[in-house]
Amino acid sequence: MKDKVNIICLYWVGDYRNRDFTEKDIENLRATVDKHIDRPYEFYCLTNQPDADLPAIKIPFKNDWPGWWAKVELFRPDLPCGRTLYLDTDTYIVNSLQPILDYEGDLVMFPTRRHKSMWGKLCKGGWVYRYQAATMLFTPGQLTWLYYKFKDGAEELMKMYRGEQDMYGMWIPNQPTFPKEWMVKMDTIMRRKIEYQESQLPKETIIVTGQPNPLPWRNPPEWLIKRARGD
Repeated sequence: MKDKVNIICLYWVGDYRNRDFTEKDIENLRATVDKHIDRPYEFYCLTNQPDADLPAIKIPFKNDWPGWWAKVELFRPDLPCGRTLYLDTDTYIVNSLQPILDYEGDLVMFPTRRHKSMWGKLCKGGWVYRYQAATMLFTPGQLTWLYYKFKDGAEELMKMYRGEQDMYGMWIPNQPTFPKEWMVKMDTIMRRKIEYQESQLPKETIIVTGQPNPLPWRNPPEWLIKRARGD
């Protein structure tokens, strides 16, 4: 039997860029993990809603960082030990998580599709085109300096960068990354003139993630829900 891992997500409730996730979204995330994981796991949720009815071991936030900035708390020194996979709440898993869970590196994210010449450069709007942090594989305790460095200057850093993944692109631009073929953005599926059919989904895809613009969130195709959760 393979070693037990941690799966962790984020349930932050508040007014931030029209994000309006619910307890049902956490249930859906756990269902897609259940369907596609190949080893035992514990399911955790960082949240500012300690009384929420979640199918997870709840870990309260220690800071009042809004929206996706709260994800920096993943690098707190007091998180549960063991290999850990973070998944955004809007993640759909469509194939086995095994290749992702077995990947090596202290912190592994998906890359953007921008050329290397763009890495480590702060662009207009606070963008740094290096990582997509909707999926992160890491070992708690190894990169706690990210948490403390952000905590020391959080107010200014949230003004400087669009999101935490852009900040990582400046601070740690040489992290290992998953093969880009393993991930498809939901925007790619939902915003094309001809919507993806299941037969068009690249066979290498493991993760479908993200919310297509404009918000609010639109319902995904039925085939994707079935593929992800078996509904």
